[in-house]
Amino acid sequence: MKYSYGIGTKIVLGLNVVWTITVALIFLAPYLASIDSPLSGIIYLLFKPTCHQMAHRSFFLWGHQFAVCARCTGIWTSLMFFGYIATILLFLKKLRPLNLIWFAVALIPLAIDGATQLTGFRESTNLLRSITGSITGAAIIWFTYPRIWVADEDWGAQKNKRFSVPRNERQ
Repeated sequence: MKYSYGIGTKIVLGLNVVWTITVALIFLAPYLASIDSPLSGIIYLLFKPTCHQMAHRSFFLWGHQFAVCARCTGIWTSLMFFGYIATILLFLKKLRPLNLIWFAVALIPLAIDGATQLTGFRESTNLLRSITGSITGAAIIWFTYPRIWVADEDWGAQKNKRFSVPRNERQ
């Protein structure tokens, strides 16, 4: 049996590579900092636009903080982990997309945790931050990957429609 993977499959696989590299850099930064490598500074700088990087809201490894906070660590690692699981399930045709309402519901824990902390109502913990981040990452994958995956079918249908010539117009 011959398999032909189209644009949607390639995008999903490419995203998995991006998530893996991102997570590797997040964990690599504290190690490089522990051996006084200047590369650690580059990694921290790379993540600065996407995360506040506050030390008291971050996990530490080798005596140095991760390149992102606990919540972002949860999001990124969840994108990677669930990205691979979703890809396997999509290959097996066992994953249906999360609908918009459930996607919004899945974002509520992160919103509540972030909003109550931001307003000073309470201070969150790194464990809770990483859990709510992980739920968000999983929801993003479950919502987007099946939709990207079917781009194969949509792309193929559009390509065939666009490039096919009706029989009566062939020369």
